Amino acid sequence: MRSLPFLATILTLNIAHAAEPGAAAAPAPATASQNEAVPASLMQLPPDSKYYSAYAFVVDKTARTLAVWQQTGNGLKKVAEVPADMGRNSGDKVSRGDAKTPEGIYFLQTRLDPPKLDFNTYGKRAFTSDYPNFFDRREGKTGNGIWLHSVPDQVPLTRGSSGCVVVRNDVILDLTKYIRLGRTPILIEDKTHLASQEQVEKTSEELQKWIEGWRQAWASKDMDKYIQAYSDEFRSQHMNKSQWKAFKAHLGEQYKTITVTLSKPTILTDRDRAVVRFLQQYTSDQHADFGEKVLYLKKESNGYRIVGEQWSEETSQVAREEIEATTHVPATALAAPASASDAVHAAN
Repeated sequence: MRSLPFLATILTLNIAHAAEPGAAAAPAPATASQNEAVPASLMQLPPDSKYYSAYAFVVDKTARTLAVWQQTGNGLKKVAEVPADMGRNSGDKVSRGDAKTPEGIYFLQTRLDPPKLDFNTYGKRAFTSDYPNFFDRREGKTGNGIWLHSVPDQVPLTRGSSGCVVVRNDVILDLTKYIRLGRTPILIEDKTHLASQEQVEKTSEELQKWIEGWRQAWASKDMDKYIQAYSDEFRSQHMNKSQWKAFKAHLGEQYKTITVTLSKPTILTDRDRAVVRFLQQYTSDQHADFGEKVLYLKKESNGYRIVGEQWSEETSQVAREEIEATTHVPATALAAPASASDAVHAAN
C-alpha cells in the first residue's frame, strides 16, 4: 500500500494514571508474551490516559461471552470473561425488530438504574450504546435501544434478547468499574478474531505512522498528500472529497501557519473498518480550537482511507491535562475558538 510518509516521531503521552470516580484502578501490569493471542481488533487503547479508557469489552456471539481487556504498558491483558446472552436470532443486525445483536465498534454512552429501569426486564443496571454507529448508518441499518444490561437471577441467559448483550446482575455491577461513559468501547463480533501481541502491535504502529503522515501533511498545507488519506467515498459536513480538498486549500491560503497536535489515539478495527479517536489542538495565526476528532476508516485496495470524520469541542479539565501532557504546554495557554464566527472551522 502506498500511504502518506511518516515524517515525524509519533506523539506520545507521559502521564500518571488517575482513575475517575467509579473507574477501575489499574491492575498490576502483567508480562505479556509477544506470541500470546489477543483480540486483533484492539489496535490501541491508551494505557495511561486520564481521558480515554484503557479497557475494552469484547463480545463473542458464537461463544456467548463478554471479555474485558486492558491495555497495559506490556500489552493487552484479559482481566475478566463472563457468560452473556445475545439476540434470539443469529446474524448481524440490519433492521428494527429483527432480534439480532449488531456487530461492530460501539461505545457505552449512559448508565441507567432503577427506578428509571424496569428491574424485571433489565435487572439492576443497563448501559446504552451508540448503535447505529457511523458505519451502520452508511449501510442503512435501522433500530436502536441496543444496550448492555442485566436480568434477574431467575431469568436464564439462554432465552435470547431483542438484540442486547445481557449478563447477570452481579456481573453488570462489577463491570461498572471498567466503564468511562462515552469512551469505553464494546466490540461485538460473530467470533473474536485473535492475533499475536506482536502482530497487533505491528499493525498499530503502521496505523499510527499513517495518522502522523496525515497530520504532517495537514500542518504543512500539502493538500496533495493530505487528500491521499481520503476515500472517494468520503463525506463530512455535507462535503465530498473534492469539496473537502477545496475547503482545506482555502483555509491554507488564509492562514500563514498551521499547527496540529494530537493525543495518543484509541484505535479499533472491525473487518475492513477502523475507528480512531484522539484529542486535537489546532492553532493557526488567525484561529485556534480544541476538541475530539474521530476518524472513520475503510480498508481499500491501497490501504486505509478516511470515509468520514467528526469533531466536537472539548472543554473539560481532564482533556486539557491530556493534551498538555502531549504538548508540554500549560493548559491555560491552549486557546479557545476566537469567536462564534469561527464555528464553521469545527470541520478543521
